[in-house]
Amino acid sequence: MSSAWSCPHDLNGICQRVKGAVCEPGMRGCELEGKVRFARDAMNAPRKPVKAQPAPDRKAPAPRRRVPF
Repeated sequence: MSSAWSCPHDLNGICQRVKGAVCEPGMRGCELEGKVRFARDAMNAPRKPVKAQPAPDRKAPAPRRRVPF
């Protein structure tokens, strides 16, 4: 039997529990650390959190000029 689980601390790929880290289930500080066993052996090894890259700054478009009629 298998099941699916969605992390409540994942927000757009960034972990909210381990501030500023890329969300990887089972990493150090994760809610799942040591509680579950993953199918891939690499996921079962202790892993350090990886710092997430900051979101690129989007320039706001210039305000539109109002044309008097």
